Amino acid sequence: MKKQHFTLAILMLFTTAGYSQKEFFRSQQVFTKDQMSTFISSITIHEDLVIFNANDYQLYAYNKKDGSLKWSFETNYKSTTPVFVQDSIVYAAISKNEIRNAIQLGLTNGNLIKTLPFGPLATKPFIRKGILYGTAIYDYGCIVAYDLAKDTVTWSRFVAHGYSQQPYYFENKIMANAEGSNWVLLGYDGVLIDTTCKVKANLFVADIPCAKNFTALSHDGLEIKGKLAEDILGDIFFGMPPMLTTEKFTYIFYEDKLTILSGKLKIKQQVEVFSLADSLVENSNAKLLKADNENIWMLYGNYMLQYNHQTKKLVRLTDLSAWQPEKVLLDEENIWLVSGKDGLLYGLSL
Repeated sequence: MKKQHFTLAILMLFTTAGYSQKEFFRSQQVFTKDQMSTFISSITIHEDLVIFNANDYQLYAYNKKDGSLKWSFETNYKSTTPVFVQDSIVYAAISKNEIRNAIQLGLTNGNLIKTLPFGPLATKPFIRKGILYGTAIYDYGCIVAYDLAKDTVTWSRFVAHGYSQQPYYFENKIMANAEGSNWVLLGYDGVLIDTTCKVKANLFVADIPCAKNFTALSHDGLEIKGKLAEDILGDIFFGMPPMLTTEKFTYIFYEDKLTILSGKLKIKQQVEVFSLADSLVENSNAKLLKADNENIWMLYGNYMLQYNHQTKKLVRLTDLSAWQPEKVLLDEENIWLVSGKDGLLYGLSL
């Protein structure tokens, strides 16, 4: 375990909206020029831990309350996909002899539990009756079912680049992406539910004859497709845009525009984000961070915005330019981010 130091900073920076952020944590890695030439990092927050997949191909797990390093693990692998935590097990990835596999690590100590017989997980896994379901870099992109006790893949299905999209897991079925706006229905046994469709799927995945065509499901389980999808995304959009859901609303961001859907796919509001403050400039790459039934938090360029769609007002504008944020997570009143300037992990309080 490498020694790390918890850094308390006295620097106080002020945003254009009059709010300030205090830097209370800074990780102490020193990255080489070569490591930073391919900037790839990610972060996960789980209970009291912040798990940092850093540019030096290592995982670092920090106690978010006091900044102490709980454990580190060398993976020889870095990814923009964060590690996943299920049942006190960290699902990460490792690269050895140019072969990449998913691994299990102990949450409390970072010890290697097992190397799994498939590639890195690309989406958050779902565990049901002792079987882990997830999408992975496996046979060029599959959804897989893995028996945790037997350590075997019980079935897999090729979905090509659809493996990068989070499946929908329902009580008796799985809806997995099969590229673009194509979604396939599977049972938990891996068997296709629909094979007799009237209109055949226009997919290069030969063994999927039928697929449902929609962009995503709304918070109330309805398909966003057709004219509604065109109104939000245009008629040439391919894939899934940044989106978040709460129990009452669906938030979608695309080309500077935030769309808020209420029940039954009704467009409640559409907002040109860059028009919310004079200091913002057009930036089509926004990251939606968190949402509740009144507010949406997003990273827009170097700014973090809190927008209240009930009052139609910008509640808070936080300038993070000093850190050049690449990855950002919100945790209560704290911001955890990976800086594009130096690749380090920072903790900021608001």
